[in-house]
Amino acid sequence: MILRAAWVVPVSSPPIRGGFVRIAGSRVVEVGEGRPPAGKDEAIDLGAAALLPGLVNPHTHLELTGYAGQAPAGPFWPWISQLIRLRAAPGQVQREQQGVRDGAWLSLRAGVTCVGDISRRNLAWRVLKGIPIRKVCFVELLSLADDPPRNSGELRSELDAVEEDALLTAGVSPHAPYTVPAGEIRAAVELAHTRHRPWTTHWAETREEVAFLAGQPADLPPLLTALMAQCGVMSPRLAPMECLSLCTAGLAPGLLAHVNYVAQEEIAVLASTGHSVVYCPRAHRFFGHEPHPFMSLRRAGVPLAIGTDSLASNHSLSLLDELAVLDAATGGALGSAELLRLVTIDAARALGLGDRIGTIEPGKQADLAAFPCDARGDPVAALIAQAPAASAVWVAGERVV
Repeated sequence: MILRAAWVVPVSSPPIRGGFVRIAGSRVVEVGEGRPPAGKDEAIDLGAAALLPGLVNPHTHLELTGYAGQAPAGPFWPWISQLIRLRAAPGQVQREQQGVRDGAWLSLRAGVTCVGDISRRNLAWRVLKGIPIRKVCFVELLSLADDPPRNSGELRSELDAVEEDALLTAGVSPHAPYTVPAGEIRAAVELAHTRHRPWTTHWAETREEVAFLAGQPADLPPLLTALMAQCGVMSPRLAPMECLSLCTAGLAPGLLAHVNYVAQEEIAVLASTGHSVVYCPRAHRFFGHEPHPFMSLRRAGVPLAIGTDSLASNHSLSLLDELAVLDAATGGALGSAELLRLVTIDAARALGLGDRIGTIEPGKQADLAAFPCDARGDPVAALIAQAPAASAVWVAGERVV
């Protein structure tokens, strides 16, 4: 099959005006300009469109899709308390399974062909297995929870239960250092390291978390502090990056969600670890956080990517919407090519999939997204400004939208 478009944007090289992509099976075999050599391949002309690598969302919680708009924007702790109450209502499993289904299709229609999805009760993978989207399904460890996995042994059992295939990779997610003891976080990361599977965690998301880690007074909800004491979650009396080193030193790097609050002197330490940081611009704004250290992290060479978080703290699952907010927040300092990398190859690498997806190159998987685009100049800048829905999407060479 050959796809032709007004623009082909490989990411690994500059945009091609009037380009084409040849696909054989699930892979890209040729990328070029003008008319492809004559052959027997079916040719599809996408017209006034930009053909991109499928976008990659490295941090989301699809099971929370059904809670969109139900917990108002504002500080994190009142929001999470409200979300916990919403999730505890009868019918949670069915509601959240439907949320996974709806969130996956919303993602595909936004041109997202791969998600790094975190599931609290390990229910998402069973739903996602039947949906043609590439996924890293992170099993979430939460020691304070009523349901498993609450410790590394239960996490191992849940990880073993995930049925991987060509589109589904299993991973682990110790939730955060205030909900999982440091020793259990390390055990979870060791499990991922031993199994050669990706891992992710929420880190330095709030000022209260940072204060707790340092052993300073932290204005955490009373119920949370009671559960922390009950489950043996104690302050390590360390700065966030020192605690991270305690939990991950000598093991494969992972993906840190948020890192909203990190001291300047810790950024160089973070850069030396190889961990990627996923910033979620609109969720950051939703919670009214202080300005994110994105540019400082970038200058230090920390690998960065952009995600959406969940619809419980966002208005869409569009990564183009995220890039528009990031572009405004950074005063246009990044340029369209770098912005696009944050939701393609950089995000793919953060998930451990950079050798398979994230660019349009021979040998890569044919995960592609076409967007309406009649730009005469920079097609990527036009897409970020307009944030259209995808007009067509392919995953592993099969059209799914």
